[in-house]
Parts: sequence; structure tokens; C-alpha cells
Amino acid sequence: MKHTPEILNAEGIRQWNLIKKDFIKSPLLLGNGFSLNFSSKLLYRNLYENYIKNCPGEITSLFKEFVSYNFEIILEHLESTERVCKALNINHDRISKNKNLIKQGLIDSINRIHPTPDQIKLEQIQKVAEQIKEFDQIFTTNYDLFSYYLILESKKFGDYFYYENYDDNRFKLFNSGDEQNNNHIYYLHGALFLFDKSINTLKIKRDENWLIEVITKEITSDNYPLFISEGTYKMKLKAIQSNNYLSYCFRHLKENKSKKMVIFGQSLSNQDLHIVQAIDNNYEKIAYGIRITESKKMNEIKAELSRVRSLFKNTEIEFFDSSTLFDFE
Repeated sequence: MKHTPEILNAEGIRQWNLIKKDFIKSPLLLGNGFSLNFSSKLLYRNLYENYIKNCPGEITSLFKEFVSYNFEIILEHLESTERVCKALNINHDRISKNKNLIKQGLIDSINRIHPTPDQIKLEQIQKVAEQIKEFDQIFTTNYDLFSYYLILESKKFGDYFYYENYDDNRFKLFNSGDEQNNNHIYYLHGALFLFDKSINTLKIKRDENWLIEVITKEITSDNYPLFISEGTYKMKLKAIQSNNYLSYCFRHLKENKSKKMVIFGQSLSNQDLHIVQAIDNNYEKIAYGIRITESKKMNEIKAELSRVRSLFKNTEIEFFDSSTLFDFE
């Protein structure tokens, strides 16, 4: 069934151009649905889910034992154990084997789910980068590379990574005192191109190679991307609070000067209730994009409207047809 603008309007779902003026200069929150418009391969945004399907049972047990979906945490535990075994002259072949299997699994998962250079349409990125400049601030839970390229193309947004890292010129250093930009993007759950080194968060710079290849090289050298793949919202929030950069981003989500927000491609599932709570406690009104397809029955759409409404106790919600916000074609 074709859902006409008139039918949708009767259900309280507007066209973006009809509500746009009410959300001028509002921040934008992006989720996985945004990236899917660039590539359907990014459907599996959780690298753990993609990896765990085919990994050995012994590795599955490690993730279960530490009650974590975070590759880096498991790898850090294995590396510590490996060092202890070396110091005490204990055989650590089994530990080293599992560590290498997890590292390779992470690399394989990244390469499996992320589009290759020949699958990325530069014209599409340029087109969307121009449209995204309509917003003043961007918050995203995506950790793929499209944000990296969109920000470069838009030439509007900073990301607080502009200081040269003199210890390693492959990276730029996070610094919260960015006076070069008024407009920023915040990677709420980290990104494949962000890394933690000691107490610093760094952003890897492009070189002549494809960025995924550069990231893969870092993982091979025991440097792991900073991204949250924890399962529950409480685990995600704990991971955010333990990192200086991520906690800075989350604080800006809660303390943004605008009291309105536009949400696109973000399902606000149970795993992201920390974001829901931050919005509900700090924003007066949101515009929430509902994905409309011909195969979607109206009762399914109504159920989605009801679910989203139930998440917010304090914040007013305006719904809009998500296909009317950006032109990806």
C-alpha cells in the first residue's frame, strides 16, 4: 500500500519541509539507518554480532566470562595474562593463539561489513554533505567511515581532533578547547578511526592507502579502535563514563544549548536507553524520523509511533517521514 503524504499526515507524520522551520539550527542525532542509505552492508553495525557467529567456542566462552561484547577489553585481558605467563615462564601458546584469533576476527568483521572504495559513491557523499550543513551540531552512534568523509566534504564541522600528535604524526590529538569551529560532530559511541593511547584519544589520519587498511594495520600492531560494542545501555554508559573523549561527547548531548533535536535513522532501542534518558531530561521537543516503506503496514507504523512516544515522559515529539529529510540519490 502506498502511504501518501495525506494518509501519513492524518496519522501525525509530517513531511520534513512542513516542520523544518520549527527545528532551524537544532542538533541532529544520527543512527545506523543513516549509514544504511550509503550501503546495505552496514546493517550489522555491531561488529561483535557479525564476528561471534563463526568464532570458535573457546573465544565465545571468553566473551561470556567477562560479560562483555567489547573486543578491546577481552584483548587487554589476554595481553595481561600473556605478559604474566612470560614473566613466570608459563606456557602461553593457547592464550596467544586466542588473542590472535580475536584480533583477526575483529579485522575480518570490519572488512566484511564495511564497503570497499569501489563501492563508495563520492558524488553521493558530496551531495549529503551539502545537505547536512543545515544542522549546527551532529551527534552520531555510528562508527563506520562515512562520518569521516562527510565531515571532510562538508567543511563546516569540527570534531575536536585538530592538534598534531608529535609523538606519532599518523594521528591527530583530541582537545576539547576547539576555538576553530562553532559546529561539531560528536561520536557518542566512538568510531573505527578513533584510538586510545595512554590517556589520550586520537584520530587516525588518511595516507595514500584506503582508511580501512590503515585501521587494520593498527589493529595488527595491538592498537584497537575506540568504539562501544557493549550490549546493554548500562554497559554502554559505563564504557562512555570511563573514557575522557566519550564522556565529553555525552555531556555535550545532555548540555546542548538547543532545546530541540532532530533524530534520523536512530531506532532508540533498549540498547540506547542512555541516549533516550539524556534527551528526555534535557530537550523540550524532538523531530523523530519514521521510516516509511510500501511493504510496511499502517498498523506497524502506528505501533512504532506508540513505542517511540512511550520512551519519552517529558519531551514533546513531532514525527516526520524520514525519506523527506535527505536526498541520497
